[in-house]
Amino acid sequence: MSGSKRWFNFKPGSAAWLLMHECRLFFYDMGENKPGHAAARGMSVFGMGLILLAIAIIHFGVWMAMHKMPALDGEMPPFMLIGAGIAMLVAFSLMLSLGLTRSVRALFERGDLDLLLSSPLSSRTIFSVRLAGIVFGVSIWFFLLLAPVANVGLLMGQPRWLGIYAALSGLAVIASALAMLLTLGLVKTIGVRRTRTVGQILGALTGASIFILTQVFGNFGKDLRQDVLTQLTPWFQPGGMLDAQSLVWMPARALFGSLPAILIFLLLSLACFWFTAQFTHNFFVRGVQQAGGDQRKDPLQSSTATGASASLPVQAHNLGQRRFQHSLRMTIILKEWRLIARDPQLISQVLLQLLYMGPLFLLVYKGQTLLPGVAAGLVFLAASLAGSLIWVMVSAEDAPDLLRAAPVKPSMILISKLIAAILPVMVLLAPLLIWLLLQQTILGLAVLVCASAAMLGAALIHLWQAKPGTRAQFNKRGQSQILAGLLEALSSFAWAGCIYTGILYRNWLWIPVLVALLSLAMAWVFRIERNA
Repeated sequence: MSGSKRWFNFKPGSAAWLLMHECRLFFYDMGENKPGHAAARGMSVFGMGLILLAIAIIHFGVWMAMHKMPALDGEMPPFMLIGAGIAMLVAFSLMLSLGLTRSVRALFERGDLDLLLSSPLSSRTIFSVRLAGIVFGVSIWFFLLLAPVANVGLLMGQPRWLGIYAALSGLAVIASALAMLLTLGLVKTIGVRRTRTVGQILGALTGASIFILTQVFGNFGKDLRQDVLTQLTPWFQPGGMLDAQSLVWMPARALFGSLPAILIFLLLSLACFWFTAQFTHNFFVRGVQQAGGDQRKDPLQSSTATGASASLPVQAHNLGQRRFQHSLRMTIILKEWRLIARDPQLISQVLLQLLYMGPLFLLVYKGQTLLPGVAAGLVFLAASLAGSLIWVMVSAEDAPDLLRAAPVKPSMILISKLIAAILPVMVLLAPLLIWLLLQQTILGLAVLVCASAAMLGAALIHLWQAKPGTRAQFNKRGQSQILAGLLEALSSFAWAGCIYTGILYRNWLWIPVLVALLSLAMAWVFRIERNA
């Protein structure tokens, strides 16, 4: 079957049929997965209704705005073209972030590639469809956000706005192809196991890179910012290498409906897709085989599978000597850290919180005028990070029955988990706290006390309100634990408010302290009883 027929034939076994299955799985992933309930396939009716309502509101808002705008006609002004190009660069970084995350999931976490590769379908077709599915998952949210502009523009007799579809499609294809190439390159360089972790971390870094760069630039001194702008401005002026006539802004021209730019950009994106699918699918197959092989490299599993039961006690003894040389409390703490280190998706999600702490560190070192707000923000972020870690260690515990049956006091296990959640955050805050203590001792002590109290409060709230969950529910934990999420936010904001209020309005310091204590009291009163 020719390539074009494979993509337009929807019979079972065709590329189009397999692509429909990929799109269907994307929507299935949006289903709610609450503890104690069967996993839902697809988004709920209420969720779909909210999205449709949001789309209708966006269309109405665009309709009202475009009535007051000049028609999209003729050559675009340079400042609009360059501005749109910069905005597309931001969108590309977000698409690349999503592409890296989805590439790692598609290759190593779906678990269906061995079955597909054993089917009559060619490996090139499987890889091409998997890559097209990544493109769909990357682009769909951007289309939902920007497609109303194109639709309203067409209804108003301005068909050039349809270039939004072409520009977003080309951008998503290039970002997805680059993400897949990066993922496969990491597999070749550092192996499958490390690629799962590094790929998720790179996705988080890429998505937050623009925000971090803008915040870092904004925190430069005024003279330094002026020098940088003076050096960069000639690049964007007529005759500069990044002026409005530069090929760099071709995606922006496609966005505004330039037909030559649309054709060139779409051809370029299709060439990237074809190159990735044509020349890397063999390595894709080897990567999948390597991923399957790594799952069988554990010495205990391999010895059991081969029947080498005689070597099992020796291997278990060696593993026990290596892993259980510490005290029981330290063993539990190391176990929690090791489990988090083995979860690349969780690492990337928690890492985002750390990345957004970076600008706050710069603001602290920049000057004294913003210290109250920045110190309060640090307290809140520290509590948020500690709360996330304690949720993973308590609610998402993989073997709660095993721990409950262990000959150890439950309080000892919970205290160990508490230490495991708070200690990493304190280590991250240590450089800033030391600097604050040296510069402003009182403020440093206040941040230390309030951050410790906020982290302890967030941890206690989750200990008292914890419901069983899985690590995959990390981003949706607020749906199943609404009260715990609200009380944690209230406690964190209150302790952060203690810093701000204590510095600027000391007479009102008792209010945030009272709110923080009341949130803890409510968590204890409505605590979930457990059998000891």
